[in-house]
Amino acid sequence: MSDATPSLVADRYRLDERIGSGPMGEVWRGYDTRADWVVAVKVLRAKAAGAATREMLRQHAQAVARVIHPNVAMVLDVGDHDGAPFLVMEFLTGLSLGEELAARGPLKIVEVCDLIGQAAAGLDAAHRAGVVHGRVDPGSFRLAASGVLKVVGFGMGERETARDSSRYAAPERAAGQAAQVPGDFYALGCVCYELLCGRPPFEGAPQGPPAPPSTIRPEVSAALDRLVLAMLSEDPARRPASGEVIRRTLAAIARPRPAAPMTGTPMTGAPTTGAHVTGAPMTGAHVTGASLRDPGLTANPGATQVLQSGAPAWPPRSGDTAVFQAADLGPEPGPATNRRLVVQLGAAVLAIAVVTVGMVTWAGARQEQPPAQPTTAAVPTDRTTAAPPPSPAPEPSQAVVATLGPEEEPTVLRETAGPKATVGQAMPPGGWGEWMKAFDDSLTAQQRMGGIDPRVAGKAREKLWRAARRSGDDRVRQITEVYRDLAKALEKGEMDPFGPAVEFMNDWSLPGR
Repeated sequence: MSDATPSLVADRYRLDERIGSGPMGEVWRGYDTRADWVVAVKVLRAKAAGAATREMLRQHAQAVARVIHPNVAMVLDVGDHDGAPFLVMEFLTGLSLGEELAARGPLKIVEVCDLIGQAAAGLDAAHRAGVVHGRVDPGSFRLAASGVLKVVGFGMGERETARDSSRYAAPERAAGQAAQVPGDFYALGCVCYELLCGRPPFEGAPQGPPAPPSTIRPEVSAALDRLVLAMLSEDPARRPASGEVIRRTLAAIARPRPAAPMTGTPMTGAPTTGAHVTGAPMTGAHVTGASLRDPGLTANPGATQVLQSGAPAWPPRSGDTAVFQAADLGPEPGPATNRRLVVQLGAAVLAIAVVTVGMVTWAGARQEQPPAQPTTAAVPTDRTTAAPPPSPAPEPSQAVVATLGPEEEPTVLRETAGPKATVGQAMPPGGWGEWMKAFDDSLTAQQRMGGIDPRVAGKAREKLWRAARRSGDDRVRQITEVYRDLAKALEKGEMDPFGPAVEFMNDWSLPGR
């Protein structure tokens, strides 16, 4: 295929620009003439191969299409064109991690933890579906327009046995073994190291363990050092057991739980954040007492140190275990602490008495003067207890839509604004392709917030992808099914009544509603 001569794949996908190539085939920026949106088309090299190779590639394409996860590029179609299998995927407009690194240099540590955590989640979903990436490098992860990182560029996985000289290849992979799950984690560790330090862990062939990232970037924590070095272990059995382990560990490193506040009662310090990585224990032990305060003092893990008042480690900090001696605790405050309040109360009563006597004297003087002319306003008979007229009650605000009692709480988010448009009655801005993508992104965002059951979100995406392949009334019927399923999820509590997906559905109503 030529860059200058766009071709039409399967009488539907127009190939506009070649954006990548590799040993398996070429990736093109294409256009779906039926769904009216931009797509990525990967055409596998199999024209000159035999029937067995074509069948193997076809099975691989179908396996990748079964990986449904927010952090994996969505496969929209799988087929065969002139004897060559092809995949049609969502077109991602964001930069790859390699391009981000080239443009910005080493990224912030929290950002690295977040991005590599998303990459690990996508790889974990592929591994659970039986798909090994086999060619992980910084270009294997690309950002969507919504900011979500997605895995792209799957290789042939365990079917490929050729030697890999890439600097991201695991030692066993470089030795000619087939690609396996631990090799993906090794390559991901190389990518993580490069995002943190600005360079890969090895410039040439690996020779022993790499230097910890903290030797190049001192602000890298010991926990992150341990995780990266575990991923880069020469022994595959010592690498993390799964992508989910990596994701959870990175989340704990990036957002550690704060220590519990110190109280007057004995309290056990919280363990340092960590997770167990296969072959590399990472669970933080209890470290309490004086050992946290003075490097010269040591304590066995889990031991309780008794801190004496005035000792070098005193006072204990939040999270330490403190055992107070009776002499350290002051006496309970007695009734004398209220003496000042009593004095203030007595002064206030005296002032009220003086004011009252003054008003009575003034009233007696007024009785000697000629009576005033009657007025229409009512005059209180007891002048000493008269109160000023109450101020008029404020008028209710027009913005108030409901009044809740002191113990009432709203249970659902009530949308006061009407929908912006109706599905099927007008072409969405940017076409149906952009509309479907925006709906999918809203589901992804709602799932990341924990506002929808992942199974519900996955089924909604599947039906949404089917709708993308249809047109006219068929498309509207398919979208209606998605709305109906999500409405049932709301009733069952499987979806929060607020969030990006709910807002999107409120903006686009169904015909007749």
